[in-house]
Amino acid sequence: MPTAFILIALAVVHIIWGGGFIVLKIAQQYFSLEHILLGRVALASVLYLCLWRFIPKPQYRKGDWKLLGLLALCEPFLLFIFETMGLQYTSASQGGMIVACVPLTVAIGAYFAYGERISRRCLGGIMLAVLGVAVVSVFGEAGEHGANPLFGNFLIFCAVLSATCYALTVKHLCSRYHFIYLSAVQVFGATLLFLPSAVLAPAPETLPWEAIGALVYMGLGITFLVYFVINYALTRIKAAHVILFSNLIPVSTLLLAYLVLGETLNAFQYGGAAMVLCGVLLAGAPEEAGAGKEEFCAAAGK
Repeated sequence: MPTAFILIALAVVHIIWGGGFIVLKIAQQYFSLEHILLGRVALASVLYLCLWRFIPKPQYRKGDWKLLGLLALCEPFLLFIFETMGLQYTSASQGGMIVACVPLTVAIGAYFAYGERISRRCLGGIMLAVLGVAVVSVFGEAGEHGANPLFGNFLIFCAVLSATCYALTVKHLCSRYHFIYLSAVQVFGATLLFLPSAVLAPAPETLPWEAIGALVYMGLGITFLVYFVINYALTRIKAAHVILFSNLIPVSTLLLAYLVLGETLNAFQYGGAAMVLCGVLLAGAPEEAGAGKEEFCAAAGK
């Protein structure tokens, strides 16, 4: 698949991911945290079970079970938990600035783990995107304050580390494992981890179509489609370029909140959104045709 289509697909799925924060507000009206977390992965697990016999068999090596377990543990299990709990204690603006550090942490991790070079253009794009998210977050509407910002920011940073570990682990495994197989392992493992607490949580009193639709959006739209595209992209282009698109999440959340909920953006926030988009285009563009896969194969030792 051409790199341009991969970049477009990454932008689309991260916009869908950003809309998940709005849908999450709807789900929280009817479900407990435990049921939401399970629903986000259980529905995707059912779909992967239907596709299991069509997934290419992996080239398993002794000890890979540890990396596969780490994959499911980091994301979505720990990421969902840290992100959800963190936003209960800190403001969305502070959380958005911390999440913006993901491209930097992945780029640094890929440099040390795989020897991926960070070009000046890529570094400039990352910095521009991070600055754009910071502008969007800082100039958000007043009143977005948490009960314990220090603790909440720490939890959000733990989510950043989880996302970083996930991206680097996928890049190590995808030379031997099909990206669909890795996506299935993620949701299967997270389903098993979320299941015990969900079983013990009280059942919801009502299940209107609005609540069911929210779970379907998060379970199939985000957990299945988003990770499907991200894992495929990680087999074709640099990890730092893929994870850069996470900066679109807070921006798309603000834009969709305006379209769906009627919330408005100020001039500074529009400027910050433009900076993020420019940063994505600047750093995400391939340096040369076909470079993404060749660099990946070299990094993976293939």
